[in-house]
Amino acid sequence: MRQGSRHFVVLIAPRKNASGLDENDSYWLIGNHLRTRGVPVPEILWADKDAGRFVLQDVGDCHLQRLVGRCRSSEQLRRVYRQVLKVLVLLHRQVPRGFSPDFCFDTSVYDAAFVYQRELEYFRSAFVVGYLGLDVDAEELREDFEKLAAAAATTRPGMVMHRDFQSRNLMVYQGRLWVIDFQGMRFGPPTYDLAALMMDPYVVLPQGLQEELVNLYWSATEKVLGGNYRTFRDHFQKVRLCRNLQVLGAYGFLGTVKGKTGFFEYVPRAWRQLRELLKGPLSHEFPSLAELVKNVGDVLATPQAR
Repeated sequence: MRQGSRHFVVLIAPRKNASGLDENDSYWLIGNHLRTRGVPVPEILWADKDAGRFVLQDVGDCHLQRLVGRCRSSEQLRRVYRQVLKVLVLLHRQVPRGFSPDFCFDTSVYDAAFVYQRELEYFRSAFVVGYLGLDVDAEELREDFEKLAAAAATTRPGMVMHRDFQSRNLMVYQGRLWVIDFQGMRFGPPTYDLAALMMDPYVVLPQGLQEELVNLYWSATEKVLGGNYRTFRDHFQKVRLCRNLQVLGAYGFLGTVKGKTGFFEYVPRAWRQLRELLKGPLSHEFPSLAELVKNVGDVLATPQAR
């Protein structure tokens, strides 16, 4: 929407829940809370939540993925991601204060039940069965999944997570980074957001840079997270595995059920990441999952290609 030289974004989002907390309510509540805590998010200038209409500050159409595509050197990429990390650390340090479960329309806690159903079982049903077409019963992976869900959900009380912190949810405007798509924020392990950033399907970060960023994150959040470095790295690997399984489930569901076949192009890389994760110590902790992934072998981009 334009008014002379001024421009805004108009968001039309019909309510899905007429009587209870809706995604629109979460967008309004969480968006305003983030701004009060100093997190760079588009300002909500006007809203009619019941009608599902919002007028937002326009933060442009350049997301981080596009900015990365313009980087001409590894040092330039490194500088960009150091700025991204500052935003993530700010979010994890500042947002917990005053954040309420009443803000969350889609459950308020990343607990073991949520992890099991919405990430691990999602991977089995939407990707292994729905995309790969394999007959893998839930009981075959239950023991591994229950163990992984319990480990991943462990976090210091009161911590929050964005849950989809990746390059297409970070806008670049007027020399700043802006966080969007935050309405699914909830209480949970902050390291999940770090894992989502490192496993971003749209930007392939060099392994050396990933290690540097993970260590920088720990240095900046050690007092917030608590525990020690070894515990941090172990938990990071667990939530990284959960994120890996979740995105594969999403690609399978969006591509095969929703017909958004463009997501199929991201399957091979996510599958390779999963295979690499399950070649190390995690393969001993989750042997049934590791065996399944090993037996499947390579995965091509589309079901038809298989």
